Amino acid sequence: MAGLSIGVTISISYERSDGMTANFEHYKVFYYVAKYKNFTRAANALVTSQPSVTYCMQNLESMLGCKLFIRSRKGVTLTAEGELLYSFVAPACKQLMQGEEKLRELMGEQHDHINVGATQMSMRSYLVEKLKIFQEQYPQVKLNIFNYNTEQTLSELKAGKIDLAIITTPIDNEQRLKVVDVKPFKSILVGGDRYQEYGERKMFLSEVVKLPLITMCSTSTTFGFLQEFYRSCGLTMQPAIEVATMDLIIPVIRKNLGIGFVPEEFAIPFLERKEIMEIKLHEQIPERKICIVSDENRPLSTAARELQNMLECQK
Repeated sequence: MAGLSIGVTISISYERSDGMTANFEHYKVFYYVAKYKNFTRAANALVTSQPSVTYCMQNLESMLGCKLFIRSRKGVTLTAEGELLYSFVAPACKQLMQGEEKLRELMGEQHDHINVGATQMSMRSYLVEKLKIFQEQYPQVKLNIFNYNTEQTLSELKAGKIDLAIITTPIDNEQRLKVVDVKPFKSILVGGDRYQEYGERKMFLSEVVKLPLITMCSTSTTFGFLQEFYRSCGLTMQPAIEVATMDLIIPVIRKNLGIGFVPEEFAIPFLERKEIMEIKLHEQIPERKICIVSDENRPLSTAARELQNMLECQK
């Protein structure tokens, strides 16, 4: 039912003899702090302020008469008492969130938006086509697409700001994250006509290492991937030019400012028009993958689950 808004409030209280009462909101905040091991990230997920979260947890510790967290510069860890409480609170919170979701479904409420974070490569090579199919089937759902690098996308997912992350490997996988590989891709080395001689035969990476190299910026996953590839060949990668997005690499290469590694499917149209040429290497560049990542500790809406299933289907 369009325009229908349903609010479900559940109040669960634990009352001490001195009259102090802990309700479900205390335990909900505790659940998010324990899950993210960080007060600020918990506050972001709850759409509230960090001081509010801190005050709430101080009250809960006072009400229960025990210390629940050990605080440090890196975040928080649970005490033995906190671990025990979390073992009961986590399943309860998940059940209640799922219950609210099912009730909204029963009452006919539709989630009208999904937040998706994606890297440039995954967006162009995989996400756009899938979104076209999804929108045809669910025209009432608004899609909010955010373009980040891999690290930023995962950070937004963990903070609860996006529902799904579509990124490229390599990534540092965490136990709470579900990662599904959906599409492999390979990178190739290309250059402009100034480097024609290097395209006439197969080269060793050591033969082209002194040529000016154009890469993504040093904070990107692609930079780290290439850096590791150079190391595996006993070489040090020293870029001459770093750019902010993958789309900028080929234009810079076409101006003969250097050579660079790009996804093969990005390069194909330019190769066919002979605007750039491939520099074939003896060394095999490792394959990378586009993958769908979700936070298994956070329930998805029905619409988001449908999108997740569609994205994870490779057909």
